[in-house]
Amino acid sequence: MTGRMGWFSFLRMAVLCGLVWLSGCAATSITSQVETFGRWPDGRKPGTFVFDVLPSQQARPTSSARLEAAALPTLRALGFQLADPAAAERADTVVQLDLRVRVEPRMRYEPYGPYGPYAPYGPHWHGAWGWWGPGWVASMDPPWVTLRVDVVIRDRRTHQVLYETHASHDRLGAVDESVLPYLFEAAFQGFPDAPPGPRVVDIPLPQEAH
Repeated sequence: MTGRMGWFSFLRMAVLCGLVWLSGCAATSITSQVETFGRWPDGRKPGTFVFDVLPSQQARPTSSARLEAAALPTLRALGFQLADPAAAERADTVVQLDLRVRVEPRMRYEPYGPYGPYAPYGPHWHGAWGWWGPGWVASMDPPWVTLRVDVVIRDRRTHQVLYETHASHDRLGAVDESVLPYLFEAAFQGFPDAPPGPRVVDIPLPQEAH
């Protein structure tokens, strides 16, 4: 009985410590891995633009609309202006967006399961046929999720690529599209003079978000 009480006391203490740690480590920013290619032409103003929706994206209009809505605040803050549909042919640039999501399940194996040595099939469990030896129980951990946004800006008339940038964010848990605006903000960090190559960018969360 002493061993059983000692185990449960330890388990309860571990849970309490975990809750304290989580409450003290709430995220205050979104960290992204960013990579930019090309250099925005010197002296060129952002100007007007239209979104370029690929045929594969046209099959998912709702997803495309959410992606465009997530990117718009950053584009507008940089001086880009979304052209009126009636004037799309006179837009200066074409902006192509893409979102890639990767979810990697994670499996954890622990001896005796979540209740320690007193779990079913643990060394101290007494079944109908006597005492059983140690065992391993598999459980699913929260998956590892990667969200990546891709942005390509082309000259509408010449189709020349003017700017290309990518931002990805890794996290444990479910896919959360609420981080997409922060990924686009990270992708354009330093525009139009963003350094080439990979870098890490932290975007602070607003006060009400944490």
